[in-house]
Amino acid sequence: MLRQQSPAFGPMDFLAGDGEMASLIRETDWSEHPFGPSEEWPQSLRSALAICLNSAFPTAIYWGSDLRLLYNDAWAPIPGPRHPAALGAPAKEVWSDIWPIIEPQFSEVIRSGKGVFLQDNMLPMQRYGFEEETYWSYSFTPLRGEQGNIVGVWNTGSETTDNVIQRRNAEFLVKLNEALRGANSAQEGLRIAIERLGLHLSAVGVRLTVPAGAGESFEIAQSWTAPQAGLHADTNLPWISSAAEAELRGGRTLFLTRRDPDLDPQGRAYLDARRISNAIFVPWIVGGRLEQAMVLHWTRLRAYSVLDVSLVERVMDLVMGWVAREKTLAREAVMAQEIDHRARNMLAILRSTARLIKAGTVAEFREKLDERITSLSRTHGLLSRKKWEDVRLREVVEEEFSPYGSEIHQRVTLEGPCVPLDPNDAQMVAMLIHELTTNAVKHGALRTTEGTLRLRWTLATDGVLSLHWDENFPGDGAPEVASQGGGFGTQLLTRIAQDHFGGRIARTIGSGHLRYEITLPRGAWSARADAPQMEVGDAGPASSPRRAVMIVEDEPIIAMDLVGMMEHAGYAIFGQFASVAAGLTGTAESLPDLVLLDENLGGEKSTPLLDHLLARGVPVVIISGYDGEVRTGVPRLSKPISESELLSTIENL
Repeated sequence: MLRQQSPAFGPMDFLAGDGEMASLIRETDWSEHPFGPSEEWPQSLRSALAICLNSAFPTAIYWGSDLRLLYNDAWAPIPGPRHPAALGAPAKEVWSDIWPIIEPQFSEVIRSGKGVFLQDNMLPMQRYGFEEETYWSYSFTPLRGEQGNIVGVWNTGSETTDNVIQRRNAEFLVKLNEALRGANSAQEGLRIAIERLGLHLSAVGVRLTVPAGAGESFEIAQSWTAPQAGLHADTNLPWISSAAEAELRGGRTLFLTRRDPDLDPQGRAYLDARRISNAIFVPWIVGGRLEQAMVLHWTRLRAYSVLDVSLVERVMDLVMGWVAREKTLAREAVMAQEIDHRARNMLAILRSTARLIKAGTVAEFREKLDERITSLSRTHGLLSRKKWEDVRLREVVEEEFSPYGSEIHQRVTLEGPCVPLDPNDAQMVAMLIHELTTNAVKHGALRTTEGTLRLRWTLATDGVLSLHWDENFPGDGAPEVASQGGGFGTQLLTRIAQDHFGGRIARTIGSGHLRYEITLPRGAWSARADAPQMEVGDAGPASSPRRAVMIVEDEPIIAMDLVGMMEHAGYAIFGQFASVAAGLTGTAESLPDLVLLDENLGGEKSTPLLDHLLARGVPVVIISGYDGEVRTGVPRLSKPISESELLSTIENL
C-alpha cells in the first residue's frame, strides 16, 4: 500500500499541510530558538510532528528539557488566548496556573518511561483572566530519540468539562427531587431548592423574584444567602437598566459581569452596590409574560455557562411545577367545598320552595314546583356557562324568556344598559324575573295574543338600579289576579326586592295596564350595609311576650321558610337580615332572644356578627351549606334542614 503514495516528497514534508499550525510552524524563524532551524530538527521530532499535524484529534508535543510546545490545529483552542504565543514556549510558562498539578505527571512519565492516562481530571485553569473549573481526559506518552532516550512527551486529550458538569447536574437534580419529596409545602420546597442550587453553583446569593413596575426592583418572593457572604440587602439598591430589564421581560437570560467592557453604567452600579462580580437573571415566562425570575450572584468572576442556565431552568421548572400543583390542589379543595355548599344551598332552596308553595291540588302544586325548579336550573346553567362570573342582567332576563316561543318574544321589548351581576345576585334577579314572567304569561298581558310587555331598566348616577315592568292589555283588559296579592310569588317578589337588595317594589293597576316599579340599590352588587325593615305584624321583642328570633340569611326563599317555621312554632320575628353589616346595625340598640345565622352571606363570612352576638350572650344556631369550624356551645345545622330538627336544636339550646 505504501507504494501508492505520490513519488514527490522531500525531507521537509513533515511540515506539509494547509492547516493553521503547519503554516505557522513553517513561517516561524526557529534559528534563534532552542530548537534550532527546522531543517536541522532530529528525525524523531520530525516523525512525531508529522503525525501530530495531520491528526484530527487534539495533539501536542512537549519537546526537550524545557518541554517546549508544538501542537496541531485541533489542540490550538485548548490554551485559549495563550495561543499562538504557546508555540515553542516551555510548558511551565504556558501552564503556570496548573503546573503544580501536571509537573509531577510529566516527571513520572519521564522517570518511568511509561505513559499515563487521566480521565475527567480537574484542572483549575486561568485562561481568560480568572480561574475556571475545567475537566480533561488526556494522556502523556514518552517520546524517544534516535539513541533510545526520552526526548519529549506526546500529549493527546480533550476537555470534558461539559460532560462532567452535566453528569453532576443530573445527580444534583436527582438528590433535589428526593429532598423535595419530604417538603411539607411548596414554599418549603422553594426554600430547599434555592439553597441547594446556590450551594451547588457556588453562588453567594439566590433570589426568586416577582416583577414589579417597569424600572423598579423586582420583589423578592424567596431568597437564600451563603453563610458569611457579607452581602448587602437588595432593598434600595440600584436596579438594572431599562434595556436590560426589557431583555429579561422578553424571555432572554441576562448575564452581568464586571469584566464586560460594554456593560452599561446601571449594570455596573448593580454589581458594585451589592459587592458582587457576576449576576445571572433567568426568566420564567408564562403565556408570553414574565411571571418570575431567578437571580444568582457571585463574588468570584465566572464565565457565562449555558449549563448553569439550563440547570436553573430545570430547577425553576421543578419548583414551579410543585407550586402549580399545590395551587391546583388548593383550588380543587375550595371548588369541592364550594360545590358542596352550592349543592346544599340549592337543596335548601328547593325544599323551602316546596314548603312555601300554596296549591289547591296536587297537580297545581306539581306544576308550580316544576316551574320554579326549571327556572333555577336555567339560571344555574347560565352561571355555569359563564364560569360563575361576568354575568349580565340582560342575559338573565333573556334566559327567563327562553322557554317561550317566538310569538311571545315578538311582543316583549327589552331595553337597558349593560349591568354586571355577581352569581348570588343573578340567582335572585332570575327568581324575581321568573315570577313576573310567569304571572304575565298565565294571568297577565302575555296570556293573550294582543298583549305586550316592555321591560326597561336604568342605572342612576347614584348607583340605584330600577326595573320598569309594564304590561299592556288589549282594550280595557286587566290581569286575572290583579286584586290578589298574598301568594307565594308575590311574597317572593317582596322578599327579593326588599330583604335581599334593600330596595322596594311598587305595583300599579290601571285600565289596560299593570306596572311594577322595582328599585334595587347599587349596593346589591357588592356588600349591602343598609339594615332591612322590621317585620310588620308582630310587636318587636321589647313589647312581645313571645321569644323574638333574628334571621340572618341571604337566600330569600330560605329566609321565608325559616320565618314560616318560627311563626308556626309560636316565635316572634325580630327581623330579617341579609348581610353582616345589616345584622350589626340591626342589633346595635336591641337584641333578639335567638339568632338563626347563615355562615356565609353573599360570599362574606358571618364570623364578626357571630362574635358580636356571643359576646352579648345571645344564643345562636348556625345554619350553613359548608362544613365549617365547630364552636363550643354553638349548634350547627347543615342545609337543607327540617323543621323538627331546627325546633329540637332550639329547645336544647
